[in-house]
Amino acid sequence: MQSKTKSESNLTEQTINQRMITGKISQEFVRFAVPSVFGMLAISSAIVVDGIFIGNFVGAIPLASVNIVMPFITIVWGIILMFSSGSAVIAGKYLGENKPNKACDIFSKTAVIVFLAMVLLTIISFCFTEQIAVMLGAKGETVALSTDYLRVLAWFYLGFGFAVLMNFFLRIDGRPSYAFFGLLSTTIVNIFLDYIFVARFDWGLKGAALATGLAFLVGMLIVLPHFIGHYGSIKFVRPKGTWAEIPLAAFNGFSEFLTETSAGLIVLMFNWILITHIGSMGVAAFTVVDYLMYFSLLVFYGVGEGISPLISVNFGARKPSRISTFFKIGLIINLVIASLATIALLYWTEDMVNIFLNEEDAEIINLATKIVEIIWPMLIFAAVNITLTGYLTGMQCAKQSALIALARSLVLPVLLVFLFWKFFGFMYAFYALPISEVCVFIFALFLLKGRLPQELIKN
Repeated sequence: MQSKTKSESNLTEQTINQRMITGKISQEFVRFAVPSVFGMLAISSAIVVDGIFIGNFVGAIPLASVNIVMPFITIVWGIILMFSSGSAVIAGKYLGENKPNKACDIFSKTAVIVFLAMVLLTIISFCFTEQIAVMLGAKGETVALSTDYLRVLAWFYLGFGFAVLMNFFLRIDGRPSYAFFGLLSTTIVNIFLDYIFVARFDWGLKGAALATGLAFLVGMLIVLPHFIGHYGSIKFVRPKGTWAEIPLAAFNGFSEFLTETSAGLIVLMFNWILITHIGSMGVAAFTVVDYLMYFSLLVFYGVGEGISPLISVNFGARKPSRISTFFKIGLIINLVIASLATIALLYWTEDMVNIFLNEEDAEIINLATKIVEIIWPMLIFAAVNITLTGYLTGMQCAKQSALIALARSLVLPVLLVFLFWKFFGFMYAFYALPISEVCVFIFALFLLKGRLPQELIKN
């Protein structure tokens, strides 16, 4: 009886994975991209919801304090995403080649690495919390506030790591809806706990951090059964043989690490510039804009990560026409979303800013509105650049994917922000963001040459 159940389970796994290779393209795109987009929105909502509750129930300065430590938090997320996305792509290729045992092995080895990395980062966060806050620009009252938030959040790094890791592998294992349900549960729990801890109990930043941590812990527990039972191809196993694929996975996911951590560096630069010229109120204004743009960009990442497993599995199965179609659909969808987001930001700027702040913060609202009016063009070009990165990651062009991520997330923004600030003034520094995306778009088109699906599969 047990043998029969296992046989039926294997048949179901093969059928699910085969759909990625032979199923109707539009249906497969919807099956993967839609849950991925809503999953990314669920992840972003954990941060955005915290911002809404903090801005309305705690204040603008506490909101700025959270943004001050955000660069360090992006390092934590960057390490998680680097190993999760990089190893998931390798596992997807193994599934496309009908080698599920190797997919399980790379998953289990990645879980060990994520565990060790999160334990180390938790220790660092506890031992050097105040030093981290001061190093990132906290001054006066923001030091204690930033420290409170980071110290509570550090308790849950392991939960963050395993929630994200298992979410990536659920999608590569042909269960994007289950992955989305896990993230949706995280969002619902986070909203509920933010209301209880921040709005009702008045626990301030500690309450917001606790709500986020517990929410991700719940999301992790919801998806855990898939990896300890016979529900799919990928599950926890005892790691075997060489660990040489782990550095390859890190290299393949390095573009995601760069994207995440470099975003933190850009936030750090703007925080420092604004504190120098305006003070904490300027940081609060930029924090609101950062939330609005972050929400939009994560939709693009959702589409990119939605097509990445489809491209990866079809690359292993040597299906160039399907890969091209998935890429084109993802690109069109991202451009449509970017256009709608731009219209919303331009026509309802003040209304959207007011979601995060009280009416008495009029000066902060005005500054945030001006920033949005400067940086909105970046959304259009970011939509294309992020889709190209997802495509190249799925095709295991790790070097090219990392170069695009390095250019758009670090080199060009940092260089242009500094130059515009020095030569034209602090408000002109914001023009660096859309201009850098345009430059990256041109660079990405150059890298795409010779790396179309037919060419890569032929080689």
